Amino acid sequence: MRLSIAHRTRPKVGEVENGDGVVVRVDGPHTLLAVVDSLGHGPAAAQATAEAVRCLGQAPLVPSVEPLMEALHAALRHGRGAAIMLAVFDGHTLHCGGVGNVELRTVGTRVPVLPTPGILGQSFRTLRTVSTVLSPGDRLAVFTDGLSFRLDLELVRTQSPDAACAFLMERFGRVTDDATVLVADVEPS
Repeated sequence: MRLSIAHRTRPKVGEVENGDGVVVRVDGPHTLLAVVDSLGHGPAAAQATAEAVRCLGQAPLVPSVEPLMEALHAALRHGRGAAIMLAVFDGHTLHCGGVGNVELRTVGTRVPVLPTPGILGQSFRTLRTVSTVLSPGDRLAVFTDGLSFRLDLELVRTQSPDAACAFLMERFGRVTDDATVLVADVEPS
């Protein structure tokens, strides 16, 4: 199976720099999906997010999120910190975990990920991870708190990932914070 992926991100209304970021990276059989929300907004948050994106661009991809989370925690240690949701898809199974308030929701197969309380780069408890076998037709959405947690994936069930991202950002985006949404559909190979 493969993923069809789209994302949208924008800074807080009135700001130029964005403290949210997305990494989508394919390395061999693994696809990394990451959504980062650095604390606050503006230039300092954008700098922390850029460091997280740089770290995720260099880290080896394996079917576990723990090594990626450890690398990110070290990379962000001297900054303001971030919330993040990481997922690695190996063609069959989604391995994921998060720290803070970046959310992952699904349509189809349930992925019971429960983000770990805390701030990556500062302090958090033992990382909670989950691995779930996905099926063709499943849809994943990962989003920051710049979108309302009332976000309803049923409203975009039949839309393409790109159209779904645009609709969700328009309908559920908050003007008071940076906002990011990523939508990925599981498709047959």
